[in-house]
Amino acid sequence: MKWVRTNNIATGYKGKPHDGPVDDEAKHFIYCPVCGQNFDARDLGQVFHHAEPVHQPLTIEQ
Repeated sequence: MKWVRTNNIATGYKGKPHDGPVDDEAKHFIYCPVCGQNFDARDLGQVFHHAEPVHQPLTIEQ
């Protein structure tokens, strides 16, 4: 079994970048045809919310 280490302040492991910087943040956002809101596909909470067949747009925290 291969162990995968992630950034962890307790162990001091800082990790290594796997990719270069994202050139366009917009490609991570998806339009939801149910509620009409754009959401970040990298956030599983948002993905699961918008996967429901009937839902309201998420509130935006500021």
